[in-house]
Amino acid sequence: MLIRFPTSSKDIEDLDVLQLGNSPLARYRKATAAGKRTSFITEHTLIFVLHGHKYLHLEEQTHMAEAGHLVLLKRGIYALSEFVPDGLNYEALLLFFTDDFVKKFMHTHQLTTTQSPVTGAHLVVPTNELLNGFKTQFMGYFGKNLPGLESILQLKLQELMLLLLAGPQGQQVKTFFQSIAFGQPLEIDFIVRKHLFQPLSLDELAKLSGRSLASFKRDFQHQYNSAPKKWINEQRLDHARMLLLHSNKNVTEVAMECGFENIPHFIKIFKQKFGVTPNSVRGREVDQLTS
Repeated sequence: MLIRFPTSSKDIEDLDVLQLGNSPLARYRKATAAGKRTSFITEHTLIFVLHGHKYLHLEEQTHMAEAGHLVLLKRGIYALSEFVPDGLNYEALLLFFTDDFVKKFMHTHQLTTTQSPVTGAHLVVPTNELLNGFKTQFMGYFGKNLPGLESILQLKLQELMLLLLAGPQGQQVKTFFQSIAFGQPLEIDFIVRKHLFQPLSLDELAKLSGRSLASFKRDFQHQYNSAPKKWINEQRLDHARMLLLHSNKNVTEVAMECGFENIPHFIKIFKQKFGVTPNSVRGREVDQLTS
């Protein structure tokens, strides 16, 4: 199952979330048990590790951040896990920022570039006295209902970005922010094939590619000569049929592995494409093996 965050605060205690309008700006997270999960980070995220360790699993490498570190993560899908020390909890402060916020900040402070910066999806930065002071003060805003709080929080986020730029890794941080603000949209083919079997909507795929939904649909049509939803579903269904024929996975497992979280919908469109239900395909293969 793909976990998305930040999400609406409806299911989270108000004391653990700070909002800008209807959008989460920050969240205090506490975990009492370790666990690895695949997460879709829907906005660029900065994580202050307060207690314990955060592990970021990227392809064949694992990167660790502990108390005294902060992590900058670009929007994307990551395998994340946390280490919970004996007798303690994992705790973290997460702040979220959008493309538009970074662009406005970079223009305001004349940090533009004529090139298209290239950088990785994450950056781990040691904290210092000023960053630790910011963290302590910012935690005090949770649970408060102050006049003009939204304006204060936006200014605090700008303050944090300026502190990062003024630190020892300021140039790396600057390049990281520039790549968000001024980087070129990613290739459609790269994004689609990388996330083909993740249960992402077209709007989420467009966001990952750095495009509006309309631009994504237009560029996709040009690339594949097909509407994106139709092409993606066909690829997923073909893969699902292959798994049903050549693995012992049940229908639910196959559906989830191919990016379908709604099992009845998967069964319906599978039958529309192949003329039989997924269970019929499984049964046909069993008959062939036993005949």
